[in-house]
Amino acid sequence: MRSKYFKGLAGLALGGMAFFAYQSFAVNTSVTAADMMTVSAEEAHETREGAMKAIGGHLKALGAVAKGEMAPDAGTVVHAESLAAMSHTVKLLFAQELISDKSRAKPEIWSDWAGFSKAADDLSMATAAVVEAAKGGDPAAIGAALGDVGKACGGCHKPYRGPEK
Repeated sequence: MRSKYFKGLAGLALGGMAFFAYQSFAVNTSVTAADMMTVSAEEAHETREGAMKAIGGHLKALGAVAKGEMAPDAGTVVHAESLAAMSHTVKLLFAQELISDKSRAKPEIWSDWAGFSKAADDLSMATAAVVEAAKGGDPAAIGAALGDVGKACGGCHKPYRGPEK
């Protein structure tokens, strides 16, 4: 009995932390292009890299559900919603042409902003489908939606990201 109680408390605490982290993120996504002008190329790179790692973390967790390695639960929806929220920041993260020595961002992002914007919008649309699939709880549907996210990621990475350094 005590074990279930503590597991429930731990789940509640983790859920609360995730909620507050998401709320903080949602407030902080109101960054404008003018706000991005105050950062260095190195800071922009670190921010972009952190965002992409967060996206990758959510994809990994959702992929485990799609592969049957984990059962879908309330956390699955949180990962899907967080992934969708992160997808909306992509254009903001690249609003200014700031490229550090460590960056894999190609200048084509800014010279073909319309194409980059479309690729980012495609990602946002694909992640919205992941949210719906996660709410349904069907691992096969989640996997299919993740396949579309993978295509959207490639639609941006192939033309706008250079090779590893």
